[in-house]
Amino acid sequence: MLTVDSLATELGLKLAAGKKAAVGREIRWVHISELTDPTPWLSGGELLLTTGIRLQEPQAQREYVELLVSSGVAGLAFGIGFDHDSVPREMVKAAEKASFPLLEVPYETPFIAITEAAANRLVNE
Repeated sequence: MLTVDSLATELGLKLAAGKKAAVGREIRWVHISELTDPTPWLSGGELLLTTGIRLQEPQAQREYVELLVSSGVAGLAFGIGFDHDSVPREMVKAAEKASFPLLEVPYETPFIAITEAAANRLVNE
C-alpha cells in the first residue's frame, strides 16, 4: 500500500504537518494543479502537488487546505523555491488542525520524480 509517509520516506521529503495521519493515509494517485479549486477534477485519495503560485494570502492558504481535506485528498505536496521560500505557516497550521499530511518539496525535487515514484509503486502493487 502506497501511503503519504512511505512515499515521503522513499523520496526524502519532509512532512511539515500531519505526521501521524501520513502513516496510514493511502495514495490512490498523484495529481498536479495550480488551480485555486482543483476539486472538480479530483475523486479522492490523491496526493496533490502544487507550488502555491495562486496562494498568496493567509486566508486563501487556510481555505485551500480546508477544501482539500473536505474533498478527501490524501495529502498535499508543496513545492518551495518558486513563489514561496517555505510552506506557508497558515497552511501548516490548517493542516495540523485537520490532521492532514502536508509535505515540503524542495526546489531540487521535480514533481515528475514524485509522480514517477508513486506510479511505479502503484503499478507494482
